[in-house]
Amino acid sequence: MWEITADKITGMPSRTAAYLCRQIAGLIKAGSMSPETCQRIFAFCGIRPSDAQWRQFLIPVLGCLGLLALVAGSVFFIAWNWAWLPKMAKFALAELLIVALAVVVWWRWYSTLARSALLAAGLSFGALFALYGQIYQTGADSWELFRAWLCVLLPLALIARQNSLWFCSWLVANLAFQLYYTTTLPTSLLELAVSDSLFRLPTTVLHGYLALLAACLIIREVLAWRAITHHPESWLASRWFSRVMAGFLLLLLTAIVAGNISDWHGGNHFTLVTGGWMVTLLAGYYLYRYRHVDLCMLTIGIASLTVVGCALIMQLFLVAYVTGDLYLTGVMMIFWVAANGSILLKWQRKLAEKGPFDQAPPRLTLLTDALRQQGLLSDAQIREIQQRGHAFDLPWYLRLALSIGGWVAAIITLLLMALVLYSTDLLDDPNAVTLIVPSLVLAVIARGLLRSDRDGKYHLGLAWAIAATCGLILGVVLQIKSDDVSFMMLSSLSALPILAAMAVAMPDRTYRFMAITALTFFLVLAGYLLSLHYLSPTAGCVAVSLLVAAVMFLWLWIVSHQLRLLAGRYADAVHLLLYGIPAGLMLLSFPGINAAVLMDFFWSPGQFSMLQSATGTGIAAGLVLSALSQKRIGQPLFSIITLPAALICGAAALYAPGIGLGLWLILMARYLGSPGLMVVSAGFMVLYVIGWYYFLEVTLLQKTLLLLAGGLVLLGLAWVVAKVLPAKIGGASENA
Repeated sequence: MWEITADKITGMPSRTAAYLCRQIAGLIKAGSMSPETCQRIFAFCGIRPSDAQWRQFLIPVLGCLGLLALVAGSVFFIAWNWAWLPKMAKFALAELLIVALAVVVWWRWYSTLARSALLAAGLSFGALFALYGQIYQTGADSWELFRAWLCVLLPLALIARQNSLWFCSWLVANLAFQLYYTTTLPTSLLELAVSDSLFRLPTTVLHGYLALLAACLIIREVLAWRAITHHPESWLASRWFSRVMAGFLLLLLTAIVAGNISDWHGGNHFTLVTGGWMVTLLAGYYLYRYRHVDLCMLTIGIASLTVVGCALIMQLFLVAYVTGDLYLTGVMMIFWVAANGSILLKWQRKLAEKGPFDQAPPRLTLLTDALRQQGLLSDAQIREIQQRGHAFDLPWYLRLALSIGGWVAAIITLLLMALVLYSTDLLDDPNAVTLIVPSLVLAVIARGLLRSDRDGKYHLGLAWAIAATCGLILGVVLQIKSDDVSFMMLSSLSALPILAAMAVAMPDRTYRFMAITALTFFLVLAGYLLSLHYLSPTAGCVAVSLLVAAVMFLWLWIVSHQLRLLAGRYADAVHLLLYGIPAGLMLLSFPGINAAVLMDFFWSPGQFSMLQSATGTGIAAGLVLSALSQKRIGQPLFSIITLPAALICGAAALYAPGIGLGLWLILMARYLGSPGLMVVSAGFMVLYVIGWYYFLEVTLLQKTLLLLAGGLVLLGLAWVVAKVLPAKIGGASENA
């Protein structure tokens, strides 16, 4: 019996299995495979987890979440008592944590737990150094703290041989350099890019810093290429750290070159840096286009080229802020962004002809042979998969770059429309003709461009489709004359038919995904505002809860019938609904975190006070009803854990909608075998919990107890999973 082993750290299926199953799902749409056979293949490859695979996935996830909650609760408890703790007690707490982590490393040296503990120990030393500086007020500069921390991290990175510790060392070294020359750190990469801190550095220091970053990247890439060739399983063969280093280097180079062109920072011009930027792009193009193919690196380079090109266009053509110059500059920037997007798509299609991205052909062949030996794939189906090609299998980073480029071009298009209306005095008396008619014309043109096979026209069509949608909604909203609640209600209602019609009219998956996301958000928001206007508070809360429950039930029904729906006439809409609906629900969870902010923004004191409770109740009801329905028909989504998982996530959603939804999305990511959804779900959970916890109107002690209780519950669930779910079936690890 063949075994398709899941990742030992995350419990997720291998990238090869996930890729092949995406290709196999296309056979259902083509009518070459039945949904039942595809379901068996998904189970064999580990995409659809068995009870043993659920156990392998849930124990580390629940354990990690529980430990994080306990650690955070302990930190907040210490913070609550911090002023009353003796100095030695403070040091003892920090040092005992490091000692405990060291014991774990020594005890489980070859396990994943030890590697995680070693990373945590390295991070804990930073807290210890900060504590020392806080208590004794040594007068040392901040950069000296990071220098001392770096001296600890580097030996640990050499011992551990893992990318995470090397990344921390690289990050701390950069922070130490920044603090040596500046008193404050930038709060984000965007602030770092637009600030003038780099321009205040001495020229020699700046050149040396950039050269050192480039040297570190070159060394890391040489080691990675050697590992990929000789030891593909090595930690050095991982590509994410190299991509982060390249992205940071190009971010700095792009900011400096754009500043040189635009003269943002006075007379500070670094001509040598501009030359280095050009050499970096040319060398990167040669290396990653022909020698060591890496589409992500090429995407980063094109993004840098796009920004610098836009700065050059503004400098050359925006001589004076008059209508003609503004219009010419905007048009050229739109076409420049579209041209770079088309270049990326062209490269992607050329490279896809040689094989799938980030996949090892030998592993793909072995997995295909295993499926053929099991009688799950025929030779004809394998040939059909190979003939399908990989041109339309866009990596996530390319989709992200194209989406951002589309939005940038769409915003510029809207500004140009406003400029034309302003120059013709149509904005003095806005009416339906002012924005709606031009937006309709733009939508017709966008539809034609999106139907084109040429990459440049496609990217331009995506931008204009977004701009047309925003223009149509804005044009309708401008006609609404009402008070606050009615205005928002009518605005949300008017957005629904526009989004639905545009989603049907525009033949593009990226646009339709964004439209379905917005449609889900505005549907619930419109229902909530309608209930405020026409129903009592209790009846309104019940109505909105039922609406959210219906949306959740529909989404879970699509998930459970995914393969069968792919064989039907609406196959193209399956994946869009599968990911668009939860994206809209995620957006919906954020407004309920702090209703006071929305109240102040919209000047309406009671407008969003019940949104969180209604959303949470609806999510809980939808989860439980769907689980009961699946149990009744004998097809539970997550095997025996479906109903307990629905009850637990539903209970969490009653108190915090985003937490319950985020936990369920993590389970859904494993069920679908989607690492991308896993990353998005984890990121959503982090952002939501930070906001929700910050605005939670309780004392610090109560927050501490809540975290500690939550951590204990999660660890208890991990123990229950270990006891209830089987580790092995039939005497062998179950991976099929």
